[in-house]
Amino acid sequence: MADIIAKVNRAVSDPSDVKPWVDTNRRKVERWLRRGEVGPLLGGLTGGLLDWNAYTEYLSWRGDTELVVREINGSDMVLDPSMAGISQELLMYGGREELSASIFESELERLKERVDSTVTVLEIGANIGYYALLEAHVLGDRGRILAFEPDPRNVDLLSKSIEYNGYGDRIDVERVAVGDSDGTVTFNILPLSNKSHVDEDAFVRTHPIERQIDVPQKTVSTLLDEHDVQPESINVVRMDVEGYEAQVFRGMPAVLESDQPLVIFFELHRSRLDDETFEGLLDTLAESDLEIVAVTDLEGPMWYEIQLPWDSFDDLRAMDESHSLHVVLRRT
Repeated sequence: MADIIAKVNRAVSDPSDVKPWVDTNRRKVERWLRRGEVGPLLGGLTGGLLDWNAYTEYLSWRGDTELVVREINGSDMVLDPSMAGISQELLMYGGREELSASIFESELERLKERVDSTVTVLEIGANIGYYALLEAHVLGDRGRILAFEPDPRNVDLLSKSIEYNGYGDRIDVERVAVGDSDGTVTFNILPLSNKSHVDEDAFVRTHPIERQIDVPQKTVSTLLDEHDVQPESINVVRMDVEGYEAQVFRGMPAVLESDQPLVIFFELHRSRLDDETFEGLLDTLAESDLEIVAVTDLEGPMWYEIQLPWDSFDDLRAMDESHSLHVVLRRT
């Protein structure tokens, strides 16, 4: 009841919030009706009103292990109804982070027109492939995607989606963590597959850890050497590494220092970075001749994305310490 009251109060106090919320949910309903999906529709209604999704709760209770294929962003994704997190979310809604994804898609289209040769993508923290498949679809046979993901559950689903779409010539996937050194790291497996992360003492644990595994870790520089890719040929870096982004950026100096057209799209987890690390990360990006294209935030309690009116690294420096934001950067 408190959630319903909060949403109503938010709509009354700031009516401008209503339109993007309506637009976001209209797209979801249109998908459900087009596909004749009654379960997700009912789940969306209970989730929107009560913050309790009857459909995903039912899937978890049923424990269905039969994989499902859904068309998402122009590609077919193989999804696991029993896997909490992104897999269930995509099965439920048919999309996620749609504002951020649309901005990123526009940047990919722009790059495809600007770059005459192959558009090479580093997909770091690829998870089950939501963005890797989007990249493969948009770039077509002009794209080469090097995807890195340490969680074996995610790699398995991503590999199935690659095979299902016939993207084997566009996407290479490797089960590895990406960081600022080569070696072995402890990786925390969480029930929510998109929350799994490299284990760190400073990491604030807000979700239960299911188990821990040892995984290989490599820097971007090492991975490029192994794949015989020159740093100056990298045009896209897309990452979501749950607070490990500073380590990833420290391991790719040659990519950041080169002068090729470059798009970087990443989730900035401010709450998981101490002040020194956070400032150093922003300094590194600012010194790499990158400009801010967009910064998006998840707005609650209405739960939809908004684009913030931020266009400088000083704006990012002032972000709330408890927040995570999506950031799209560009070097022309």
